[in-house]
Amino acid sequence: MTWPMQGCAALGAPPRRTVKALAFITPEDRLLPTALPGHAPLRYGALARAVGVRRGGLLPAGAGRLARVGTRLGGVGPVSADRAAVVVCGGTVGGLGRVRCGSGRPGSSIEIEAADFMAAFPGAPTASIADLPAGASA
Repeated sequence: MTWPMQGCAALGAPPRRTVKALAFITPEDRLLPTALPGHAPLRYGALARAVGVRRGGLLPAGAGRLARVGTRLGGVGPVSADRAAVVVCGGTVGGLGRVRCGSGRPGSSIEIEAADFMAAFPGAPTASIADLPAGASA
């Protein structure tokens, strides 16, 4: 699952100033929203290790699963109404400065300091889940 660069353009910010969210479910149906720099692909194995599941146990959260928590495809954000959800943040997100991210609804985004964004998820596992392009920094 990748997030096209058009997503960054839709947020009105360059990819290096966005936090993209991808949502997965575990075999137990636990929602796993992830947060990583908009210009970086996800390291699936690192995500699986961060939450203690097999790589093959990560499944993309489909439209039906997202609808159960009031979110739709195209508007996934790291904040979830699902109290059992586990947000996993990429280790480089906190150093991005002022960023934009999805709000949970298509066409709506949030602008926030990355450090404040990270503070909103105090118990969230932080892991090296982003595969930053060679020569790129967060």
